[in-house]
Amino acid sequence: MKNNTILKKISIAQNLKHFEMKEIFELGGLKLSSSQIKAFMAGPSNKNYEKISSEDFESFLNGMIVFSRGEKDEPNTVPRAIEHYVLGLMQAGQSAALDELRCLVEDARDGIVKGCDSDEKPVS
Repeated sequence: MKNNTILKKISIAQNLKHFEMKEIFELGGLKLSSSQIKAFMAGPSNKNYEKISSEDFESFLNGMIVFSRGEKDEPNTVPRAIEHYVLGLMQAGQSAALDELRCLVEDARDGIVKGCDSDEKPVS
């Protein structure tokens, strides 16, 4: 499979928007124009199609790791993928899902195994 095809499949599978793709390339150390990213995403029969090099594709994959996990040197920073997901929930008015996420964060912070309303003691 060609790098362009893999890039396109990753972007579809991860539901990445164009601005996120640009950010991911930048996180991988590669500053690209919007038109160049569109050329990578175009089909081979499109006149604007441009083959992505292995080095550029590697930059995208490295950026995808940082985008999904966050910087290794900054373990307290929330990964951008999670930020974008939460913002999407907020924009969609998904208050139940946001409440559940809040409970999960509180549980993780307190070291509790069960949900927010649990009476169990934190695990030591």
